[in-house]
Amino acid sequence: MRYTIKIYLLMLCLLTITSLQAEYYDSVEDLSGMPLYYALQDLIDTNTYSSYNGAKDFLFQELDNDNGTVTCVYTGETYSINSSYNGQSNPNTEHTYAQSWFDPATSVKKADLHHLFITTMQVNSSRGNLPFGNVASIAASDVYYSYTPWQSYRGRDSWQKSVFQVNPYFRGNTARAILYFHTRYGDSLSQGGVDMLDTMIEWHYEDPPDAQERTRNDMLYSFQGNRNPFVDRPEFVNRIWNPSSSEDPSMDMIPALRIDNVYPNPFHDRMTVAIDAKAGDSYNAAIYNLKGQLIYSTTLEGKQRDFCWDGRDSSGNQMPSGLYFIRVSGNNSRDSAKVLYTK
Repeated sequence: MRYTIKIYLLMLCLLTITSLQAEYYDSVEDLSGMPLYYALQDLIDTNTYSSYNGAKDFLFQELDNDNGTVTCVYTGETYSINSSYNGQSNPNTEHTYAQSWFDPATSVKKADLHHLFITTMQVNSSRGNLPFGNVASIAASDVYYSYTPWQSYRGRDSWQKSVFQVNPYFRGNTARAILYFHTRYGDSLSQGGVDMLDTMIEWHYEDPPDAQERTRNDMLYSFQGNRNPFVDRPEFVNRIWNPSSSEDPSMDMIPALRIDNVYPNPFHDRMTVAIDAKAGDSYNAAIYNLKGQLIYSTTLEGKQRDFCWDGRDSSGNQMPSGLYFIRVSGNNSRDSAKVLYTK
């Protein structure tokens, strides 16, 4: 009963936040270029939370916790944790904007959850304070690890600078965290001899925000009092750093469909995915495991705007308990979400 009440209150809170979000950006709607950048800087400077231990408690126990399971954002490895764990050993906490890049005495920056994520300890250490970038030769890079669901790489870019390349499933999240930090605090995007801006813009559009990232943004607004504008409004990236473009790539990011809800989550017998999409169009819905293998797919036709999954693959075989990815695509748009299956 207590768990049900907690979920109800969380959903009520998120619905309230969603209604307020429509007004959040009213003051910046007509701006572009650096005026938009500075206006957003003023808008999102309302976070004052400075307890790093408190931030880690929330990160591991609420924000990125799927029924006692957390996932490394660089490798996709999952870990079961207890109700008091907050990153004391493995996994631990990654500062996407590396701590050595800013004054460690600035506790608000250190505790800002918009750039804190859960990672395998060894991968976190190996990334260190490397700037993010595209590795020129995967064969000559380090991989963490070859057996993990997702592959991130440490190697050299085309200019022979040491960089860290994030896996395709999380590179957009990484880019938006870096662009947020740069906008919120004004800290430099040039680190280790690498200017990360072009790569962050590339990754941002390559891996758009999904339902889970939007929900995370809502939860952080409730917890620390500010939002990541590049999650809510992906087109702001182009409006700030490419304002003279005659073709706005953000238009491709205005979703023709989105995953409205996944319920129940976690699920045991059957879950339902509710889709918000244009009537009359066809969409493909697919379920993938953590290794990226297609487990189940179906086509949504006509007015059908939801589908169910019972934890079985397309041949009817029962799948093991674990985290699965939902992807819906069609009409030049897509969205994704995660669901935890427990037998």
